[in-house]
Amino acid sequence: MNIGACPALTTGEAFLSTLLRHIDCQAQTIGSTGYQALADPGSPLAAVLTGLLTLFVALFGFRMLFGQAPSVRDMVMAAVKIGVVLTLATSWGAYRTVVYDVIVDGPSHLSAAIGRPAALPGAGGDLIDRLQAADGAIIRLTNLGTGREDGISRPPPGRTDPNQPPERTPLPDNPVLGWARVLFLSGVVAAVATVRVTAGVLLALAPLMAGLLLFDIGRSLFAGWARTLVFTLLASIAVTLMLGVELALLEPWLTQVLLLREARILTASAPVELLILCLAFALALFGSLAVLLRLAFTVHLSINLARLPFLQRGAEPQERLVMLPDQSTPYPAPSRALAVADALRASQTRARTGPTPSYAGSIAQPLTAPRAAGGQADGFMAPSFGQTLRRSRPRKSLGAALRDRRS
Repeated sequence: MNIGACPALTTGEAFLSTLLRHIDCQAQTIGSTGYQALADPGSPLAAVLTGLLTLFVALFGFRMLFGQAPSVRDMVMAAVKIGVVLTLATSWGAYRTVVYDVIVDGPSHLSAAIGRPAALPGAGGDLIDRLQAADGAIIRLTNLGTGREDGISRPPPGRTDPNQPPERTPLPDNPVLGWARVLFLSGVVAAVATVRVTAGVLLALAPLMAGLLLFDIGRSLFAGWARTLVFTLLASIAVTLMLGVELALLEPWLTQVLLLREARILTASAPVELLILCLAFALALFGSLAVLLRLAFTVHLSINLARLPFLQRGAEPQERLVMLPDQSTPYPAPSRALAVADALRASQTRARTGPTPSYAGSIAQPLTAPRAAGGQADGFMAPSFGQTLRRSRPRKSLGAALRDRRS
């Protein structure tokens, strides 16, 4: 498919249909031919991609040369990067199956799967034809007018009382009908062109974006490219469904108004109502695109490959890290065996140093630190406040001491 084979734009009754088909055709052509031109072995981008792959392998080899042996995870990730880059940048068959067809043809299938149960117009693949039919009905209503000025149109059946005041309009009929068609065409064409042409340009840039995946400095740009592709996919579905909802309201309304005008019945409210419908759905189309764009660039999908079982360096359990109140760096928490050994060592140290002084004096009496084996106080051992500080002899009152002396 090339741009020359796309349908030519015509005026009149087939303006909208030929314009939409031409936009879709050019978007697909840009995506396919642009990719093949950039992925061609004789293109400048192919030489740049070869240089990036050579630099990536050379840096990996320098790490091994200087003694930094790569882990299993590093080797697997390097192989995955090279495979993804070569697939995206050089293999049109694989790229077309995995990426191109999903972005180009996926929205129509998904929209049909969602729209058919809801009985939305255009879910069967005839959306462009039905949009063109709605535009033709708007043109016909504009030509017929509302009947306000022809002098032969009758009032609607509900207005049979001759004493009722005549209907007034705040806006002239012809400008309102003209602006309604302008908003209808602008909303449809702008939404479709924004989504489809953007997808075509992004699909064509795949070989360039694939080379950025090799290095950390360009990985964020590659992620942005992938997220924008996801946005175009979701936006194509949203635009198709939104246009189906608009046709579900607009088609029966236009049919009713045209039947009234063919019966020479006045439809004074039709221009403003048509303007409101076209303006509301034009704003809704771009509002949905804004919401989907924010969604595509807000959701973060992070996968820690180091936690995968087949990429871990060993099967030993990870040590739990704890933080002391007076330290700024964590240290591995001791196991239960180490805690028991520390308690036993502390008990042996207290047994060697002897009993601590009795607590016979005032509470303000200074405590003496236990002596080490060399006769010097151990500055790293704090006095204990357990069983060792209990009184070594029972307390006696003054009366008990006098009785003991008399006996």
